[in-house]
Amino acid sequence: MSENEKMLRCAIYIRVSTAEQSIHGKSLQAQQEYLEDYAKQNNMKIIGVYADEGQTARKELKKRKAIHALLRDVENGKVDIILFWKMDRWFRNVSDFYKVQDILDSHNVTWRAVAEPNMNLDSRDGRLNLNIMLSIGQNEVDTTSERIRFTVNNMINNGRIVWGNKNLPLGYKIEEIDGEKKIVKDESVASIVSEVYDFFMLHQNKKATVVHIQDMFGIEFSYSQLRTMLSSEFYIGKYRNNSNYCPAYLSLEQWEKIQSISRRNIKKERSNRVYFFSSLIHCPLCGQKLVGTGCSSIINRKTGEKRTYCYYRCNRAQTDNICSYRHRISQNLIEDYLLQNLEALFDRFCLKSVSVNKKDARKPARSREKIEREMERLNMMFQKERITWDYYNEQYELLEEELRSLIVIRKEDRDFSHITRLLQTDFRAMYQSLDVKSRQAFWRGMIERIYIDENSKIVSVDFL
Repeated sequence: MSENEKMLRCAIYIRVSTAEQSIHGKSLQAQQEYLEDYAKQNNMKIIGVYADEGQTARKELKKRKAIHALLRDVENGKVDIILFWKMDRWFRNVSDFYKVQDILDSHNVTWRAVAEPNMNLDSRDGRLNLNIMLSIGQNEVDTTSERIRFTVNNMINNGRIVWGNKNLPLGYKIEEIDGEKKIVKDESVASIVSEVYDFFMLHQNKKATVVHIQDMFGIEFSYSQLRTMLSSEFYIGKYRNNSNYCPAYLSLEQWEKIQSISRRNIKKERSNRVYFFSSLIHCPLCGQKLVGTGCSSIINRKTGEKRTYCYYRCNRAQTDNICSYRHRISQNLIEDYLLQNLEALFDRFCLKSVSVNKKDARKPARSREKIEREMERLNMMFQKERITWDYYNEQYELLEEELRSLIVIRKEDRDFSHITRLLQTDFRAMYQSLDVKSRQAFWRGMIERIYIDENSKIVSVDFL
């Protein structure tokens, strides 16, 4: 590039999935260094680094947070070109690739697979190579998924166990009978299960059922547990296509009656409320995510104009009665506090993130190569049905966690320049001009978590 050419604003996108990191791509750090060098050599200005850690390129698009952050900057006119190492770091899914490509095209943003210059949309051969690679990549992932799904479905149809004890619904456990593991009723809690159904069918009230079970048995029984019991066909002995998979607690007639009662208990959704901070605030006592709740009141009787109020509460306290935090936090108060104190909260976050936990840098017991060889061996044993799904799933999760420990993104290594630039503008005036949906996107694109104390005061914020 000659010196008088316009400098392109580039966004660097990097991704690793825990299991395929060494097989298909480089680590996050290596990818970033490689792409930063490329940008400097080509006189590009780096406006941000967007990293998806532990995400596969076949993962649902909505679950890849860095992609969405990148697309928001594209739509805001901040990006000219996107750099990534190889196409499989970007997408291995044909439909998602073209969904994103439509957004890039509408904002005149291009991309470059730096290590694969033959992958592009500028030439006939480049488009051919691209579509072949995407199709092959998607087919590989789909084939593996189908093989595992077929094996699991075959095990279920033959009554074989694909669960661990910790994953079984309330009222069941695994026992070895005549040398074979089987799902049986857990007699130690069978009376609780029966009481849940008997009380609910008699009183037809979900909250009353939760309170009754807590009082009668002195246990932590939650609304979500009840919801599972009222909707899971496991309790009539059915799992997927196998109607005799496990012992039943209910007859088909009882089940249909419960479904009829449950349908009458469903509340209609209120679509006129927009909760800015759902899943971002946790209960200071039990750690449960606070959920949105609200109400409306008439502020002008002549016109019928209403005002909507949004709050956040802990359902383990309000619904399940197993937490003592009964405050409701006003969304307006949170919004006002954040707007007034955003600079101070960000400065405090940056100071906190400088001190890195030393244990994150500790050396793992095994190398990445050994862990991945063990993953391959485990996959082969499962496909040949030499191990159960329960054992396979448990061991694979442990290996993934061990591999994930090798990929540590430290907070001080993350790029917060987008927040720094925002704080240098008159963002408060800009915020007032946004509609409610845009205000929601404003906060959710910046904040990872809001910490509150027992008096509902905000004490700190983690930023994305």
